Amino acid sequence: MKTPLDKLHDFYRPPPPSWRPQTIGWYVVFVVCALLLLWLAVHLVRQWNANRYRREALKELTHSKAVELSSLLKRTALCAWPRQEVAALSGEAWLTFLDTSAGRPLFAEPPANRIEDFALQPAAISSEDEDTLRRASARWIKTHKVPRPGRRHVSA
Repeated sequence: MKTPLDKLHDFYRPPPPSWRPQTIGWYVVFVVCALLLLWLAVHLVRQWNANRYRREALKELTHSKAVELSSLLKRTALCAWPRQEVAALSGEAWLTFLDTSAGRPLFAEPPANRIEDFALQPAAISSEDEDTLRRASARWIKTHKVPRPGRRHVSA
């Protein structure tokens, strides 16, 4: 025996909507996003490569003695600044350069202001003073500001 419900057909299921964008605007958005991601990747790789000297200096800092810290900072500075601006600096001019390029007074107070004295006249240095020197050196290596190409860096 057939019931009236048996005469009904299954309901019609439309196909699912397409995930493919329907307008050209979405393609433009995708292209712009892809170009931005490409630019960001290139920028990050360049920045990583530009800071390689910092990573190498920090690695060498862990193995350096207190008397070698000033020369390590000088070699690090020579990687970022032209030789004629940095190589001849010593004494108060060198300490001022370090503080100016760091944007804060890292080498203005003892024992950090005697970093060259330790290099020239190796004397016994307390472990606390050595730790202070290492922290100031590491902070300078990590945070010094390098002038951008095309801009003149003014050193005191």
